[in-house]
Amino acid sequence: MRISVIIFLALAFFTTTPLQAQIGDPARADSVSLRGQFDEMLRVSNKFQFYKVVREPFLQAFMNNVNDSISIYTSEIEELNATIATQASKVQEQTTYISDRDRAISTLEQDNQSINLLGMQLSKETYSTVVWSTIIGLLVALVLAISRMRYASSTAKEAKVNATKLAEELELSKRRRLEIEQNLRRQLQDELNRRG
Repeated sequence: MRISVIIFLALAFFTTTPLQAQIGDPARADSVSLRGQFDEMLRVSNKFQFYKVVREPFLQAFMNNVNDSISIYTSEIEELNATIATQASKVQEQTTYISDRDRAISTLEQDNQSINLLGMQLSKETYSTVVWSTIIGLLVALVLAISRMRYASSTAKEAKVNATKLAEELELSKRRRLEIEQNLRRQLQDELNRRG
Protein backbone atom coordinates (compact mmCIF):
# COMPACT_ATOMS: atom_id res chain seq x y z
CA MET A 1 0.00 0.00 0.00
CA ARG A 2 2.79 2.35 0.79
CA ILE A 3 4.42 1.61 -2.53
CA SER A 4 1.21 2.30 -4.44
CA VAL A 5 0.79 5.67 -2.63
CA ILE A 6 4.38 6.64 -3.44
CA ILE A 7 3.91 5.65 -7.09
CA PHE A 8 0.63 7.57 -7.23
CA LEU A 9 2.21 10.68 -5.70
CA ALA A 10 5.23 10.45 -8.05
CA LEU A 11 2.95 10.13 -11.08
CA ALA A 12 0.79 12.98 -9.88
CA PHE A 13 3.86 15.15 -9.30
CA PHE A 14 5.43 14.54 -12.73
CA THR A 15 2.24 14.88 -14.74
CA THR A 16 0.80 17.97 -13.09
CA THR A 17 3.92 20.01 -12.31
CA PRO A 18 3.39 22.61 -15.09
CA LEU A 19 -0.24 23.00 -14.17
CA GLN A 20 0.24 23.12 -10.40
CA ALA A 21 1.44 26.68 -10.63
CA GLN A 22 -1.87 27.67 -12.16
CA ILE A 23 -4.04 25.53 -9.92
CA GLY A 24 -2.28 26.47 -6.74
CA ASP A 25 -1.46 30.09 -7.56
CA PRO A 26 -3.09 31.73 -10.58
CA ALA A 27 -0.65 34.64 -10.46
CA ARG A 28 2.26 32.30 -11.31
CA ALA A 29 0.71 31.27 -14.59
CA ASP A 30 3.03 33.58 -16.59
CA SER A 31 5.02 30.62 -17.88
CA VAL A 32 1.98 29.19 -19.71
CA SER A 33 0.43 30.69 -22.83
CA LEU A 34 -2.88 32.53 -22.60
CA ARG A 35 -4.63 29.73 -24.47
CA GLY A 36 -3.15 27.19 -22.03
CA GLN A 37 -4.24 29.29 -19.08
CA PHE A 38 -7.77 29.60 -20.49
CA ASP A 39 -8.03 25.86 -21.14
CA GLU A 40 -6.77 25.05 -17.64
CA MET A 41 -9.17 27.56 -16.13
CA LEU A 42 -12.06 25.84 -17.89
CA ARG A 43 -10.79 22.42 -16.87
CA VAL A 44 -10.59 23.19 -13.16
CA SER A 45 -13.77 25.24 -13.01
CA ASN A 46 -16.93 23.85 -11.45
CA LYS A 47 -19.99 22.97 -13.48
CA PHE A 48 -23.38 24.31 -12.70
CA GLN A 49 -25.90 22.71 -15.00
CA PHE A 50 -24.53 23.67 -18.43
CA TYR A 51 -22.57 26.71 -17.08
CA LYS A 52 -19.00 26.72 -15.87
CA VAL A 53 -18.19 28.51 -12.66
CA VAL A 54 -14.67 29.95 -12.67
CA ARG A 55 -13.03 31.12 -9.50
CA GLU A 56 -12.37 34.85 -9.32
CA PRO A 57 -8.59 34.59 -8.63
CA PHE A 58 -8.26 32.63 -11.88
CA LEU A 59 -10.18 35.30 -13.79
CA GLN A 60 -8.16 38.11 -12.19
CA ALA A 61 -4.86 36.39 -12.95
CA PHE A 62 -6.02 35.62 -16.49
CA MET A 63 -7.13 39.24 -17.09
CA ASN A 64 -3.84 40.55 -15.64
CA ASN A 65 -1.93 38.24 -17.96
CA VAL A 66 -4.11 39.31 -20.88
CA ASN A 67 -3.51 42.98 -20.06
CA ASP A 68 0.21 42.36 -19.65
CA SER A 69 0.30 40.53 -22.99
CA ILE A 70 -1.70 43.31 -24.66
CA SER A 71 0.63 46.00 -23.27
CA ILE A 72 3.70 43.99 -24.32
CA TYR A 73 2.30 43.43 -27.81
CA THR A 74 1.23 47.09 -28.03
CA SER A 75 4.73 48.27 -27.12
CA GLU A 76 6.22 45.77 -29.58
CA ILE A 77 3.83 47.03 -32.27
CA GLU A 78 4.80 50.63 -31.50
CA GLU A 79 8.49 49.73 -31.69
CA LEU A 80 7.92 47.85 -34.94
CA ASN A 81 5.93 50.79 -36.35
CA ALA A 82 8.75 53.15 -35.35
CA THR A 83 11.24 50.80 -36.99
CA ILE A 84 9.08 50.60 -40.10
CA ALA A 85 8.81 54.41 -40.23
CA THR A 86 12.58 54.76 -39.79
CA GLN A 87 13.23 52.18 -42.47
CA ALA A 88 10.66 53.79 -44.77
CA SER A 89 12.41 57.17 -44.38
CA LYS A 90 15.77 55.49 -45.04
CA VAL A 91 14.31 53.76 -48.10
CA GLN A 92 12.95 57.12 -49.31
CA GLU A 93 16.36 58.74 -48.76
CA GLN A 94 18.05 55.88 -50.61
CA THR A 95 15.49 56.11 -53.42
CA THR A 96 16.14 59.85 -53.74
CA TYR A 97 19.89 59.25 -53.61
CA ILE A 98 19.65 56.51 -56.24
CA SER A 99 17.50 58.64 -58.53
CA ASP A 100 19.99 61.53 -58.16
CA ARG A 101 22.85 59.14 -58.95
CA ASP A 102 20.93 57.75 -61.94
CA ARG A 103 20.43 61.28 -63.27
CA ALA A 104 24.11 62.08 -62.73
CA ILE A 105 25.13 58.83 -64.43
CA SER A 106 22.77 59.55 -67.32
CA THR A 107 24.22 63.06 -67.69
CA LEU A 108 27.77 61.70 -67.56
CA GLU A 109 26.96 59.01 -70.12
CA GLN A 110 25.38 61.62 -72.38
CA ASP A 111 28.44 63.85 -71.95
CA ASN A 112 30.65 60.84 -72.58
CA GLN A 113 28.74 59.98 -75.76
CA SER A 114 28.82 63.56 -77.09
CA ILE A 115 31.49 66.15 -77.84
CA ASN A 116 31.18 69.92 -77.75
CA LEU A 117 32.32 71.37 -81.07
CA LEU A 118 32.00 75.12 -81.60
CA GLY A 119 29.25 75.31 -78.99
CA MET A 120 27.23 72.43 -80.43
CA GLN A 121 26.78 69.07 -78.73
CA LEU A 122 27.53 66.35 -81.27
CA SER A 123 27.44 62.63 -80.84
CA LYS A 124 30.77 60.86 -81.18
CA GLU A 125 29.72 59.36 -84.49
CA THR A 126 28.72 62.75 -85.90
CA TYR A 127 31.90 64.34 -84.55
CA SER A 128 33.99 61.57 -86.09
CA THR A 129 32.19 62.03 -89.42
CA VAL A 130 32.74 65.82 -89.32
CA VAL A 131 36.41 65.51 -88.38
CA TRP A 132 37.20 62.85 -90.99
CA SER A 133 35.25 64.74 -93.66
CA THR A 134 37.24 67.87 -92.82
CA ILE A 135 40.53 65.96 -92.89
CA ILE A 136 39.68 64.31 -96.22
CA GLY A 137 38.52 67.65 -97.63
CA LEU A 138 41.74 69.33 -96.53
CA LEU A 139 43.83 66.50 -98.00
CA VAL A 140 41.96 66.78 -101.32
CA ALA A 141 42.48 70.56 -101.28
CA LEU A 142 46.18 70.04 -100.49
CA VAL A 143 46.58 67.54 -103.33
CA LEU A 144 44.79 69.93 -105.72
CA ALA A 145 46.93 72.85 -104.55
CA ILE A 146 50.13 70.82 -104.96
CA SER A 147 49.09 69.64 -108.43
CA ARG A 148 48.20 73.21 -109.45
CA MET A 149 51.51 74.44 -108.07
CA ARG A 150 53.36 71.78 -110.04
CA TYR A 151 51.36 72.62 -113.14
CA ALA A 152 51.99 76.35 -112.61
CA SER A 153 55.67 75.66 -111.94
CA SER A 154 56.02 73.55 -115.08
CA THR A 155 54.08 76.16 -117.06
CA ALA A 156 56.32 78.89 -115.63
CA LYS A 157 59.44 76.92 -116.60
CA GLU A 158 58.06 76.45 -120.10
CA ALA A 159 57.20 80.12 -120.29
CA LYS A 160 60.69 81.02 -119.07
CA VAL A 161 62.26 78.74 -121.65
CA ASN A 162 59.98 80.20 -124.31
CA ALA A 163 60.79 83.71 -123.13
CA THR A 164 64.52 82.93 -123.28
CA LYS A 165 64.10 81.53 -126.79
CA LEU A 166 62.08 84.56 -127.81
CA ALA A 167 64.70 86.87 -126.31
CA GLU A 168 67.42 85.04 -128.19
CA GLU A 169 65.42 85.20 -131.40
CA LEU A 170 64.75 88.88 -130.80
CA GLU A 171 68.44 89.46 -130.21
CA LEU A 172 69.22 87.56 -133.39
CA SER A 173 66.62 89.51 -135.24
CA LYS A 174 68.08 92.80 -133.92
CA ARG A 175 71.55 91.79 -135.00
CA ARG A 176 70.33 90.87 -138.42
CA ARG A 177 68.48 94.11 -138.78
CA LEU A 178 71.49 95.98 -137.48
CA GLU A 179 73.66 94.20 -140.01
CA ILE A 180 71.12 94.88 -142.72
CA GLU A 181 70.95 98.49 -141.64
CA GLN A 182 74.68 98.77 -141.61
CA ASN A 183 74.84 97.18 -145.04
CA LEU A 184 72.18 99.54 -146.31
CA ARG A 185 74.04 102.52 -144.90
CA ARG A 186 77.24 101.39 -146.49
CA GLN A 187 75.51 100.91 -149.74
CA LEU A 188 73.87 104.31 -149.36
CA GLN A 189 77.18 105.86 -148.47
CA ASP A 190 78.84 104.08 -151.35
CA GLU A 191 76.14 105.31 -153.64
CA LEU A 192 76.47 108.84 -152.29
CA ASN A 193 80.20 108.65 -152.68
CA ARG A 194 79.84 107.55 -156.30
CA ARG A 195 77.47 110.36 -157.21
CA GLY A 196 79.14 112.81 -155.27
